[in-house]
Amino acid sequence: MGGRSGMRVYMHLWALALAAPLGLGACKTGPDLAVDYGQTAQENYELAVGEFEDRDWEEAVSYADFVRIRFPFSRYAVEAELLVARAEFEQGNYAVSQDAFKQFGRLHPTHRHVRNGWVAYMAAVSAFMNAPDGVGIMPPYYQRDQTGLREALGELGYFFDHFAGSPLEPNAVKLRDEINRRLLEHELYVARFYLDKKRPEAAIGRLEAAHADFPGIGLDAEVLFLLGVTYLQMEEIELSRGTFAELQAQHPTHHHGKQARLYLKYIYDTYGPADPSRARPDRSPPKPSPPPRPKNPHKPTKPEEGPEPGESAPGESKPGESKPGEAKPAEAKPETKPASAGASAQSTPTATP
Repeated sequence: MGGRSGMRVYMHLWALALAAPLGLGACKTGPDLAVDYGQTAQENYELAVGEFEDRDWEEAVSYADFVRIRFPFSRYAVEAELLVARAEFEQGNYAVSQDAFKQFGRLHPTHRHVRNGWVAYMAAVSAFMNAPDGVGIMPPYYQRDQTGLREALGELGYFFDHFAGSPLEPNAVKLRDEINRRLLEHELYVARFYLDKKRPEAAIGRLEAAHADFPGIGLDAEVLFLLGVTYLQMEEIELSRGTFAELQAQHPTHHHGKQARLYLKYIYDTYGPADPSRARPDRSPPKPSPPPRPKNPHKPTKPEEGPEPGESAPGESKPGESKPGEAKPAEAKPETKPASAGASAQSTPTATP
């Protein structure tokens, strides 16, 4: 596939190939839209095709929309609808053209360009062109959001399900390989990012999925090398040994294949020969600790209990006791009253106030 420029040239050739069946002897230059339109659906459609061939996309869309609105039951209205989708694609409005091609395929399933798979293929190409490419000062495409590529892969899945054996199938296969290559480059970029951050546990899932989902793309040696290094960092010794052995056997002339021999020698010198019974590290995800239970705001609080009878509250002293550092009061001595005359002597103790 090569990239966006190659895809652009390829789609331009297809547009030229389809211009003949869409055109009906159209003139090259239409009238000024500010003056008037044609009188019939055919005349306006021919004007739209003429403007399309002159690469005047906006006027082509205006004429085609006029046919769709003014003559909705004409056979030219269907062709005008497809012409609008093509014009949106040529203007670089790829999200709009993707929706337009998909809607055309749903509304006109018996149209010749729907039955041969061209409309479904163009929906996939539109999604691919809408994906980031990282031109100019923008980051590379593999560092950015890959939603557009995944949408394109879904559109291609629909194409292969419904139009297998179509003349467009070889082109669809090339487009699928290019999309898978870009998605794989994104996975490798993310895995390297985690490895640089010393987080091999976060990288291993992406590398294992990349090894299983994207074989034969042309980056197998890079995937196997990163997978072996990550296993080694995680102390998965036997998995690392097996991965480097696979890399050396499948890609002996690749520079990663030559590096694999050095890693295999290091593993043998450090950990000895292969041992299938070697203990493996625990790779189960950590169990999160449960959060603390919130306090119940409706739970009544117990009132403070007072001191038991005969017991002093904190900080208070019992009757007859002195606080620390306080002198004890002197004990009261009994006082004797003098006996009155004629009465017997009697003593009565009294307490000092």
